[in-house]
Amino acid sequence: MADELRSTFASSVRPYQTEDGTLVFRGPIVGHKDPSHIGTHVSVSLANDALAALDNAEPSRREEMIQDLLANLGTQVKVQYDPNSVGPYALQVAGTMRTLTG
Repeated sequence: MADELRSTFASSVRPYQTEDGTLVFRGPIVGHKDPSHIGTHVSVSLANDALAALDNAEPSRREEMIQDLLANLGTQVKVQYDPNSVGPYALQVAGTMRTLTG
């Protein structure tokens, strides 16, 4: 997912995975009163039922589900993310069963 979304962000915004598996993109926030402030721009996670479905799927089906997930979540982030409108809370995008099944 990080590779899929890398071009969406400025080069100073970097992907990190949290302990709970959430993918966050962190970097400087344009217009912040402290230019050295680092904040979270976007947070991408998966709902528990989506994680369970991926874990229980046959390998070929899992690959299809992952491709659907990458496409759907990637589109959501690209459409909703505006680097000039990053506020005190990150844009949160969650993968659900609906995201996996298209």
